Amino acid sequence: MKKITILFNLFVTAFAIGQSAETKNIDYNYEFGLPMKIELILAGNFGEMRDNHFHTGLDIKTGGVEGHKLYAVEDGYVSRIRISPWGYGLAVYINHPNGLTSLYAHMQSFSNEIDSLAYEKQKQGEVYILDEDVLADSIFVKKGAFIGLAGNSGSSSAPHLHFEIRETATEHAINPLLFRCFRSKIPDTTTPTITGIKLYAVTEKGYMIPGKSIYYPCKLVGDKLVVNEGNPIDVNGLLTENSYLAFGFHTTDKLNGAGNVCGIYHTTFSKGETDLHEMKIDHVNFDHNRFLNTHQDYFEFDQNNKHIHKHFKTIVNPLAIYLKTNGIIKWETCAGSYNLTARDVHGNKSVLSFTLAAATASYAKNPLDKTENYYFPDSINVMLRDEFQVLMEPATFYEPLQKIFRRDTASTYLTPIYQFGEYAIPVQKKYDVRIKVPKLRANFPYYKLAVGLINDKNKLSYVGGDYIDGWVEGAPRSFGKFVLVVDSVAPIITPFDFIEGKIITKFNNLQLEIADNLSGVASYKAYLNGKWVLMEYDRRKMKYIIPLNKRSKPILRTGTNKLRVVVKDAKGNESEMGWNLTY
Repeated sequence: MKKITILFNLFVTAFAIGQSAETKNIDYNYEFGLPMKIELILAGNFGEMRDNHFHTGLDIKTGGVEGHKLYAVEDGYVSRIRISPWGYGLAVYINHPNGLTSLYAHMQSFSNEIDSLAYEKQKQGEVYILDEDVLADSIFVKKGAFIGLAGNSGSSSAPHLHFEIRETATEHAINPLLFRCFRSKIPDTTTPTITGIKLYAVTEKGYMIPGKSIYYPCKLVGDKLVVNEGNPIDVNGLLTENSYLAFGFHTTDKLNGAGNVCGIYHTTFSKGETDLHEMKIDHVNFDHNRFLNTHQDYFEFDQNNKHIHKHFKTIVNPLAIYLKTNGIIKWETCAGSYNLTARDVHGNKSVLSFTLAAATASYAKNPLDKTENYYFPDSINVMLRDEFQVLMEPATFYEPLQKIFRRDTASTYLTPIYQFGEYAIPVQKKYDVRIKVPKLRANFPYYKLAVGLINDKNKLSYVGGDYIDGWVEGAPRSFGKFVLVVDSVAPIITPFDFIEGKIITKFNNLQLEIADNLSGVASYKAYLNGKWVLMEYDRRKMKYIIPLNKRSKPILRTGTNKLRVVVKDAKGNESEMGWNLTY
């Protein structure tokens, strides 16, 4: 009980902080240089809705090609280097004397000095994937210095530069277009688009009541946006006991030179002359970024690609993007005239005006009043069954979660299939799941047991976990169907373009395929004549590549060379293979 009380107190403290917009003491007139010497056209802007996060920078188009030179936008020191097949790919962070950090991501390659440092870090850890703080290594760069080439690495879907400005002390991402030097180089005369309006019945805490919402599209009549043909909107179908009215607006933006749908910067929602709710996305705290899923109408975005910003907030929303949060309205006072003003960072704006009729119908029952049927996000939630148990801290999920639990004994796994919640429901952070281990043979490798998750396409994925006192405890970040699995099979290593005795004199690289049946490849290392050599992972080709270049070729010797590859999966199963190759 004491642990649960401490958890709840920590939750209350954390969510009492940062629930309104914070002001940053930043000089937005600071004259940064430009990261590329090409016309700056955006494919994505700051604050745009992405899967599970706000976009935290500018995606600058490179004409569909890689290789444009990248330059430091100000004097500073290289503070961090990242290399990964996913996410930012190849990325460089530079700390500047003005208290800001610039970030350049999805690069094709680094400058020679940065590349040499990155390789030394990879060599020290015998790894390809790298995320290192390198400030102490003192690579100083001047404003305008060459730092590498723009590319398409990581999770990028097309060549471009992802460029960020961060506050160094907090690592909060700052909207680069707030800086006059960048805004002036990226012209924008396009007004934001308001596509629709959605009305919701919500609880006092801002939770949406199931089945109680309605969407109205907007259309342009002359030079004026209208909804419901300009007639007052009838809210009677939404009336629910113990509830209030709230609004969401489908708003997006575009910039000159590209047709890409971008995010909105600033909206104000008012009734008459009174501002009810105001949102402005000046900066993003990465610790809270996934709470986008409660700011937006998640299912409209996920299923219909509608960018609906909710102009109300729940008690578990700590995003510091709101200047006003009075968006929850009593039914008896809802009649009247309303306005939404949407602005971009260049000052272009669009306005939608509409009216609501008075609420006159009788109130429907509120399903959330039956609290025994739901888990609530602002509480600690526990489910204890003989074979399956769950513990969720506050703010694990976003909306009241219907208590769904099923036990399917028609299972081909070690245990029945235990369904907890629905896979489609978004989850903010990992929570605890425990599955009771059935009676197994005396010499069973219990340390190989783990929790598995079956998704809505009936595909099994690995959650992980550890065997503790007769249970396997895992930490998923999805709801769905859970089972107990065992992973005692080592990864399979398959050479792609070489075999034993192969002459590799003219080879530029050696390629392999590595597959694992369940928990996934956790580490991979290659040794040439007993010395570690870099082995990269190309996620697009799904191949592991050993470059034969200026770093690995000096290790080669005329005649026979021994290549050894060692791979481990997440459960510690290890494979090792070796080949004699001729050079």
